[in-house]
Amino acid sequence: MTPLGTSLLVTLAIDFGIQLAAYVVSAALHTERLYDLSGALAYLSCDVVALLWRQSGEGLGALAFRQVAAAIAAFVWSARLGSFLFARVLRVEDKRFDSFKKNPALFAIPFFMQVVWIFLAALPVWVVLANPGSSQPGLAWSDIVGLVIWAAGFVFEVVADNQKSAFKKDHPNDFVTTGVWAYSRYANYFGEVTLWIGMFVLCAAGFVEPWQWVSIVSPVFEFCLIWFVSGVPLAEQNAAKRYGSRADYQDYVARTSKFIPWPPRQRGAVTLPSSSSVPEDNGAA
Repeated sequence: MTPLGTSLLVTLAIDFGIQLAAYVVSAALHTERLYDLSGALAYLSCDVVALLWRQSGEGLGALAFRQVAAAIAAFVWSARLGSFLFARVLRVEDKRFDSFKKNPALFAIPFFMQVVWIFLAALPVWVVLANPGSSQPGLAWSDIVGLVIWAAGFVFEVVADNQKSAFKKDHPNDFVTTGVWAYSRYANYFGEVTLWIGMFVLCAAGFVEPWQWVSIVSPVFEFCLIWFVSGVPLAEQNAAKRYGSRADYQDYVARTSKFIPWPPRQRGAVTLPSSSSVPEDNGAA
């Protein structure tokens, strides 16, 4: 097996091992509180190992700028998001896991999905860190552009999370419409997708073989996961369930961009999602 293949396999093994351990403890205790924490720990562990696993025999001093920047960005993002989500779940029970916790087999599904998410979302990072530093071209325009996009997405997500947390502290039964939430109903998700686009752009110049461009699956997977599966759909239905009958919520939906931040528009016709009973998602307004 090539050094790159070995590095990716080791990264996946660490990812799977941490999630398996977290699942065993969580299933025994019937708790979801270790879920987000285990995700952050897996990201951090994989990042450190991928950075230090230098099978080429090179020292860390041989790493290129983009390799160091990608590793640091992934570390900062995972530490910030993991601590934020873990602190939140200590305060508020995550209702999404209610139907899973009762059945150990079903409870394994979200942990398995987290294995896939961790490996695919950060695939550009795992690939570029596994490449020898000597194979890396010099500083490219895409390095700077990627860092700027990543930083913009990261800041936007942090601001959105903090603004919503502060609002919910004073208005626990209301929905946030101020700050960045006045321009996007899912501002934190927009920031998340944006930063992974930036990460891919940052890593792109470091792909030394054509097949490594398959790493574009990272931002595509992240968007599809958020837009079609576990992010926006659950949050949209839950918001409709809680606030759908309120005129101010209907006005907010009508005026506010769903995803990409945009100045509020004049109220127009709007179709609200079904208010059928669904698990609560704490990711959006």
